[in-house]
Amino acid sequence: RTRRREKSSRARLPLFALGLPALHDSPSSVMSSYRRGGIDRKGKRSREEEVEEEEFEERERVERLWRDDFDEAKEEEEENLCSNTQRRARRETGKSSKRRERKRVGREDKSFGHQANMGQETVPVGKTGEGSGGDDENLTNPLNAANVSSSSLSLENVQVRHMHPDATRVLDVMGLSGCRYKCRELVRVVEQALYTLGYPDVAKHLEKASGVDLHSQRVQKLQEGCLSGKWEEVIKLIDQEKRDLFGSSARDYLEGNGATASSTLGPQTSGNIEESVKRAKFLVLEQKYLESLSSGNVMDALLCLREEITPLEINMERLHELASLMRCRSWQDLVECKAWGTTSSSTTPSTSAAAQAPSLGANEGAGASVTPLSAPADTAVNNSNLGLIVGGASASKQASRQQLLTKLQEVIPSSVMLPENRLESLLGQAVAHQVSHCMYYNKTDTTFSLLSDYACGPEQIPSRTAQVLDGHNEEVWHVQFSNDGKMLASASADGTCIIWELAEVAESNNNLDFGNGSSNGSHYYSETGEPRKTKKFRVMHELLGHKKPIAFVCWSPNDKYLLTCGNDNMLNVWDVEKGKLHQKYEKHVDSVTSCAWLPDSEKFVSGSIDKHIYMWHLDGRCIRHWKGSRINDLAISRNGKWMVSTSNEKKFLLYDLVKDTELTVQEQESIISLCLSKQSDLLLVNLQNQKIHLWDLNDFFASQGTCSLPTEPVRRYRGQQEKQGRYVIRSCFGGSNEAFVVSGSEDSQVYIWHQQKGELLKVLSGHSGTVNAVTWNPVDPYTFASASDDHSIRIWVTPNTNK
Repeated sequence: RTRRREKSSRARLPLFALGLPALHDSPSSVMSSYRRGGIDRKGKRSREEEVEEEEFEERERVERLWRDDFDEAKEEEEENLCSNTQRRARRETGKSSKRRERKRVGREDKSFGHQANMGQETVPVGKTGEGSGGDDENLTNPLNAANVSSSSLSLENVQVRHMHPDATRVLDVMGLSGCRYKCRELVRVVEQALYTLGYPDVAKHLEKASGVDLHSQRVQKLQEGCLSGKWEEVIKLIDQEKRDLFGSSARDYLEGNGATASSTLGPQTSGNIEESVKRAKFLVLEQKYLESLSSGNVMDALLCLREEITPLEINMERLHELASLMRCRSWQDLVECKAWGTTSSSTTPSTSAAAQAPSLGANEGAGASVTPLSAPADTAVNNSNLGLIVGGASASKQASRQQLLTKLQEVIPSSVMLPENRLESLLGQAVAHQVSHCMYYNKTDTTFSLLSDYACGPEQIPSRTAQVLDGHNEEVWHVQFSNDGKMLASASADGTCIIWELAEVAESNNNLDFGNGSSNGSHYYSETGEPRKTKKFRVMHELLGHKKPIAFVCWSPNDKYLLTCGNDNMLNVWDVEKGKLHQKYEKHVDSVTSCAWLPDSEKFVSGSIDKHIYMWHLDGRCIRHWKGSRINDLAISRNGKWMVSTSNEKKFLLYDLVKDTELTVQEQESIISLCLSKQSDLLLVNLQNQKIHLWDLNDFFASQGTCSLPTEPVRRYRGQQEKQGRYVIRSCFGGSNEAFVVSGSEDSQVYIWHQQKGELLKVLSGHSGTVNAVTWNPVDPYTFASASDDHSIRIWVTPNTNK
């Protein structure tokens, strides 16, 4: 009888396939019942006692179901079955301690079904799928389960244990004590990730074993209809299942168990549901209309527009845009008319097997499997425009339908249709959070490890002088990297401008600064005896055309031209490749202090102390003119719509170049220089008292100037000597994602701050005179340059950079 009980208890041990425990009986209940079953010393008992014992065992099994003491009960059973001799031998060999350690670890890492329901009501027993069984010895052990071949883990041999809808686990993260997440949602996210990574079979096993489908049958039919172009069926499905598809934002996703939203949603949500239904229909019918036009079915398209889209009475602006496309007769015509807009699509058919999405066929049963859906191998999609297709119109049609599903995700609650690449999105948020806590992060191609938190140190910030450029005979007033980072332009008080190019030369320490001015001129050699190669800046062109000091240089967006302006009231445009003067502009009557290019590389503006701003063309024409205050500095936004200028007054001006309007923002002190970020959302200003302020213009520019301007800077950078300045000091953004602010100073040092936190990170010494300007390489985040009154330009790199 003891062996029979042991065998029956082993048969009820959990199946750990795919890490999900099956339903089981607690062996402790069996043993406790055995001890209390009324057995006499001769091993005889009555039928009434057996029935009573069985009833008692069943009650105790139900009571102890879903509790976390399975390991403890198993330990107790094994200890009772072992003789004293066996226990003594086990202790001597250390096996008992190992088992206790495994028990401790098991308690810390409990399965979903046990820990999720601690302290909750007793959860009803789940259902077991038909044909369950298989190799119990392999599946019972979680370690052996991982080694079971895929052939033995067929869908028919996997036990199904439906998770309770309320099963949750504690989110043990600092700052989020007491927070929990739903186990079902985690399973769905994992299933989606498995499909995305190219493991559809594993995802199917997980769906079968957990009883949690990635998407319900309703969503699968909706997705299948959209991808196959069955628009009438999709519209019918939206009407019939609208409360289940669009009314689940306030409740959990019920995985096809027959439950509907009608019983859980109140009448107060009906208006929102109807609005969502209209938006979903509009998106579907819009795709139907565009595909009818692309195939030349003008009458079908017209009927769709008049009888289906117009009665919805929503998004009238888009409706008018669709009507204007009636002249299009092909897919290419729709592309040229930007029928889908210019916004990049986050969802496009992938050509790799690793990007397989769950299929959209309707399957029956709670554990229904889904078949992966992948794009044709000859499909190539341009994300920025769904019509620029190498594989033809059919591929672009498939891409646009995939984009339709992405748009529908904005209408359908995420609990019903899981957002695409949800796991990657969560991982990205976690990585971004870790990076935000590292003030020294300065990389662009980092491969983050998911096994440990990211950490970095000050070695990622340029702090070592790799090269000293001493081609000028006087003070260097300005310096700027080209947009491709391969060239450097410097302007000096000696009236010359030098274009430096980054070239590969034999490695030497002639230009290196050792801190004490020493240099032995020795070369470095490789193992073969050949001089090692390294990249250094060398003179490419020396531009001679100004009679007085040059105050400012500026590269065109395409790096073909270079602007120089100075105290001789002249503005020159140089051909970079030839090193020759392209055009001279002589309209200013006083020193030209600054200049800036428009995005087309054909027009530019110049500001002068003569209180005039001119807009020029490369052919020499003066296009526009503004008159105001003495101009200290100016800049053009990335889109060419806005111009920012500053004068000796305590303010900076914003010019709308399209509407020809002017706005003013007040500052605390006179502004001597300014710098716009790459995205033109942040403005850095240097004040005359050597303070640096950061202004956030993102909301203003994003609203096309309709919202109000900021009244206070968002950040102030301090650390350098704050005194009334005598010279023009320039600062700039730099590093990966412009995470840093670097500035020169009158105390001959270079200061580096964290842009968002405002923390002073580095103070670099090396120059022996005022540091007038700095520029960070826009391509290489580990390099920046500084220009000084000591007639030199220093190239700064990270300590580990081989330059």
